[in-house]
Amino acid sequence: MTDQEEFVQGVINWVQGLPVAWAHGLTVVLFLALLAGCWLIPRRQVIADAPDERWRDLRLWASALIVVQLGLYQLFS
Repeated sequence: MTDQEEFVQGVINWVQGLPVAWAHGLTVVLFLALLAGCWLIPRRQVIADAPDERWRDLRLWASALIVVQLGLYQLFS
């Protein structure tokens, strides 16, 4: 086995040894990071050619979908 294969196998073994609660926490953190990332995009870039109406802001729709996903994740985990 090469050094790279041994390293990869070591990482796989380490990850498999972590508690499931860590995966749950990491998933929630990644969803929240995605939500924060949505709001880092300036509004003028999001609705560049669209009329200036509040409901056309895609960040609102993305935020709603992320919140629904988090809710479903919490419900079924």
